[in-house]
Amino acid sequence: MKIKKRLDKAIHNFICTFDYYPNYPSNIGFDQIEYAKELEKCVADNFDYTIEKYGTVPPVWTGYQNVILD
Repeated sequence: MKIKKRLDKAIHNFICTFDYYPNYPSNIGFDQIEYAKELEKCVADNFDYTIEKYGTVPPVWTGYQNVILD
């Protein structure tokens, strides 16, 4: 259970830092601890390593995030 908790926390911190969800490794039986460490490193360095390593595609922001359409 500790592994899932660590991974969930790492994903949560990643999303809070980068405002998008990271891609998972392509193999089904990936090492969750190593993946959690990778996400923690991304947050610590404030750099998304998953873009190149796992093919994460960050959303393109248009600059209108705070506009409210009535």
